[in-house]
Amino acid sequence: MSARTELTAISRKSRLFTTVCVGVVALFTSLSANAAFVVSGGSTQDLTTIAGNDFNTELQGLGFSEMTTSAQLSVDMDGSVTFYYIAAESAYTNSFNSGSSNTMTENNDSFNWDGWDSFSINVTAGEVLDFTFTSDNGSALTPVDNASGSNLSGLGIMTSTAIPDLVLAYNDNVEKGVPWTDSDFDDMMVRAQFI
Repeated sequence: MSARTELTAISRKSRLFTTVCVGVVALFTSLSANAAFVVSGGSTQDLTTIAGNDFNTELQGLGFSEMTTSAQLSVDMDGSVTFYYIAAESAYTNSFNSGSSNTMTENNDSFNWDGWDSFSINVTAGEVLDFTFTSDNGSALTPVDNASGSNLSGLGIMTSTAIPDLVLAYNDNVEKGVPWTDSDFDDMMVRAQFI
């Protein structure tokens, strides 16, 4: 093999190696952009096993297939999170809150992926998200407080196989004054989008 042929073969291999490396970097960059949310602890169940959730059809149509309960939500990179109130079916008035001035209150609204209301918060890598769900149900089992980790059994975190957004599903824990009898996690639903 001549020196010229050998150099051409090495050059082709070098270009191929560079192309493969660039592709791998691009793949990991896109995966990490979708991996900003971190769900810690809890137990995961198939969304189809949650009886009585009035919005399962819409959620499954968006690729949502699992829900983790009793878990805490954080982020692994700096950015912002936009919360969208997307649906509710409840006998009580429930609210989603973050910080001292960001509140959304449900009104038994039908499913709206674009949201009936929204707000955004800035977040830093490693931060446990500061949000609560509250209810006028009179139960000591509320509010759900993600930052402190209290009453997380009333929080379901739904994940999709098709999109990076999450759905935070609230179970207001009380049906006709009896705790834990409802468990359909559709009393207020909030979409979380990392930007």
